[in-house]
Amino acid sequence: MKKHTQFTLAALVAGVWSLPASAIVNIEDMRVGVPKSGYSGNLDLGISGKNGNSDKSEVAIDSRLQNHRDKTTDFVIFSYDYGESSNQRNANSTFLHGRHVMQLRQNSAWEAFVQAEQNEFTRLSLRALAGGGLRFTLKEAQDWIGIYAGIGAFYVRETLEQQPGLTDHGSDNFARASFYISYKHQLNSQVSLASTTYYQPRLDDGEDYRALEQATLAVKMSDSLALKLSLDISHDSKPPQTVDNTDISYMTGISYQF
Repeated sequence: MKKHTQFTLAALVAGVWSLPASAIVNIEDMRVGVPKSGYSGNLDLGISGKNGNSDKSEVAIDSRLQNHRDKTTDFVIFSYDYGESSNQRNANSTFLHGRHVMQLRQNSAWEAFVQAEQNEFTRLSLRALAGGGLRFTLKEAQDWIGIYAGIGAFYVRETLEQQPGLTDHGSDNFARASFYISYKHQLNSQVSLASTTYYQPRLDDGEDYRALEQATLAVKMSDSLALKLSLDISHDSKPPQTVDNTDISYMTGISYQF
């Protein structure tokens, strides 16, 4: 094993034990090129904890099931994150996403998707959405690098939790445009990198937008197991009352691929 790979592997191993778990959902598969035919998927698990002077525990589960046949790819993603600190809950979120992708030409595809999520600590009781758009392959070189872009729109219904003294609770229905660019790089036979950036402005209010960056570094331990380090940065220009504009979360854990 090369020295830089050994260093990356050691850093990730240390991270598994030193960093908190936080479920991060990246819609993009890390594999470059056309998916393998049939069913495939992965299960990611991150666990962290402390006992003694401070008590803290967190568990994050992220799973993906995919089916590819001819020019069609369907996949479902589920994620759950739960944590406690000093017997007080400090993380509780769930995410479910389904997508259908139909290849139109060599460098373009049509996709449709549905999604549901909740996050107790951003006051999000439910966000349910459905939409679609086009996906373009900007660059794809064998199995080592891929650059993709997408443009589309979705209709969403958001319900915020009611809290004393706040005035923005209840449900709201609106539409957003969706733009993204995805970069995948197989650095060598063991190390791979994926990054996806989203920009989602509200169609009736351009100053109301969401921006997200999701990045993942994975080091293979075997054909089916990998150590994975993920980073998620999300920004909401007009968040709910009492909620910060920007969230940064990260996860270290083990990924099982099948």
